Amino acid sequence: MDIDNIEELKEKFADFKQMFSEERIDEATALIEELLESIEGQFHIRKAGMIDNRGHIRISEKNIQKVETVDGKTNNEIYISLNHVMEYYVYAYYYKPDIQVCCTQLPIGEYYRAYGDLSVKLGRYKAGAAAYKDAICWNPVDLDAILGLAECYKYLNMLERYLIATKEAYKLCCTRATMARYYRNMGYYHVSKYNTQTARCCYLYSNIYYSTENASQELEYLKNALGDDTPQWSIKEMQKILEQSSIEPGPNPDTIGVIYRVGELMMNDHEYSLARDCFSICYDITQEELLARMLKQLDELLGNGV
Repeated sequence: MDIDNIEELKEKFADFKQMFSEERIDEATALIEELLESIEGQFHIRKAGMIDNRGHIRISEKNIQKVETVDGKTNNEIYISLNHVMEYYVYAYYYKPDIQVCCTQLPIGEYYRAYGDLSVKLGRYKAGAAAYKDAICWNPVDLDAILGLAECYKYLNMLERYLIATKEAYKLCCTRATMARYYRNMGYYHVSKYNTQTARCCYLYSNIYYSTENASQELEYLKNALGDDTPQWSIKEMQKILEQSSIEPGPNPDTIGVIYRVGELMMNDHEYSLARDCFSICYDITQEELLARMLKQLDELLGNGV
C-alpha cells in the first residue's frame, strides 16, 4: 500500500470496518494487518507517547538524531493521531511537550485500536494488548485504547497491570459512562483481592454514575457468595470507603476544566459543533444548568431543532 495515497488508505480502513461488521473476520484480519504493516514500515517520526510493559504511559523520548518525515523534511517534532481536537489540549496539559506537536493526516491510532478490538473478539489477548499499546503510543490520551489494554490484562490475569492501566485511564474519564466503567474495573480488581467491602462500594458507586447490568450482576454475585444483603451506604459513607482504598471518589477536575476551556476556544473560533462536543461532555458529568443553556443555544445555532 502507498501511504502517500491518503484516500486509498482511508478506503482500505472503511473496507476493514465493513468486513468486521459483517463478521468476515479472516478478510478483516488480513486487511488490517497489511494496512498497519505498510504504515509502520514507512512512517519514521516521533510518536506522541510511549508505554512500558506494565502499562505506565509517558511522553515519548527525544530522538538522538533527527528523523525524516513522510514529506522528506527532517525534524524532531512530535506527531499525535487524534480522535477529536480536545485531545490535543488534554495531551498538552498532562504531558507538557516542549516542542511542536503535529497531527497525523491518517487516524493511525484508530487503526491500531480497531486491530486491538478485532484481536479481543478473536480471543487473542496478547495481540490485542500489543495493538492497544501501539494505539496509545500514537495517542497517549486515547481513553478507549487505554481501557482496551486494561481489558486485555484482565483476560490475561495480569491484575496488577490491569490496575495500572485502569488508573492511567482514570484521569481521562470525563463522562458518567466512563466513570462508571472506572469503578467497575476497580470493583473487579478488589474482588480478585477479596476486598469485598471495597468491591461492593465500587459497583454501587458505578451504578450511581451509570447503571449497568454488569455492575448489578456483580453485586448479586457478592450477595450470594457472602450470604448477606448489599449494604445501603450513603454517598458520604461510600466516598469514605473509596478514599480509604485510594480510589478517587469523583472525576478528575483538571480534565473537565481543560475540556471546558477547549469548548470556549472553539466558540471563539465559531467552531460550534466542536464546542458542543466539549460542553456536552462537561454537562454529562456536572449536570450544570448553565451548560444546559449553552447546549440549547448551540443546538439552535447548528439547526439541530432541539
